[in-house]
Amino acid sequence: MTTIASIGTPPLSVSDDLFRKIVTKMEDGIIALDSRGIIRYCNPSVEGLFLRPPESLVGQPLDVILPPRYRRNHHRHLSDFGRGPADARYMGSRNSFIVGYRADGTEVNLGATILRMRTENDMVFVAVLRDLTERHGYQRELEQLANTDPLSGLNNRRAFTNLATRHIAHCRETHAPVSIVLFDVDHFKSINDRYGHDVGDTVICEFANLLKSVTQADDLLARWGGEEFILLMPETGLVRSGAIAEMVRRNIQVLEFGQPNGLSLRITVSAGVVCSTDADETLDNMIRRSDHALYAAKEGGRNRVTLAGPREALAALA
Repeated sequence: MTTIASIGTPPLSVSDDLFRKIVTKMEDGIIALDSRGIIRYCNPSVEGLFLRPPESLVGQPLDVILPPRYRRNHHRHLSDFGRGPADARYMGSRNSFIVGYRADGTEVNLGATILRMRTENDMVFVAVLRDLTERHGYQRELEQLANTDPLSGLNNRRAFTNLATRHIAHCRETHAPVSIVLFDVDHFKSINDRYGHDVGDTVICEFANLLKSVTQADDLLARWGGEEFILLMPETGLVRSGAIAEMVRRNIQVLEFGQPNGLSLRITVSAGVVCSTDADETLDNMIRRSDHALYAAKEGGRNRVTLAGPREALAALA
């Protein structure tokens, strides 16, 4: 017989049979392990998580329900938890969960409350497991929506800033150059005013598709805002990044955007290109330099690519 008490209420006696029924009927999977990581008990709900009958798991090492890449370290984690100060640990946040391995070779994201209990002869660990696959999939969708420009489908400014900082840091570590190109659709406001926002949206989407066609796997592309787009190219020098920007400029000026009235619309773009090998130069400074170069391209008549000078020249342009 077990007694459960809470403040301000008389103790409640719960029989072992009732506890057994609760554990058996729970939708969450429950697994009990000994100190060696051998499974000693599974409730029926475990079968839905791992696609294995509970009785087939009893007596097996925990490895059988862990992906192969995690098996090497789980004994150490279990031992560390056994020696630690806490008797319970929860894993099920956005960035912390357990990955389970199913009988069919697929994986499942699990939230886990892990309890540590000492018996007369051994340490027992009890894991209460819940399938978080749907939740994590939903979180990934929300993160994707938060980081994606809804019109072009490209990264938005927030996502670009977060990812670009990592790209630049990697290039600094490897002493590789990194280039940024800032594009701007020429006279975009007049396109919206003359043809309507639907046509303007089409121009944005088609230009985004053209930019996608010239990017490589490690490049980072985003809609910077309005009619501006930004492209970061790791391990790319000024000559190559300038050539890519020029190729985009040439390609876009020969495209025809068909209109409902049978007329066609042609557009042009301007671009500012910057390359950096300076270990101390920040992303913000590179973007400022590319913006100055873009401004120079527009001042020079638009429909052109301007390469930024060295970082030291920034003060003279400001």
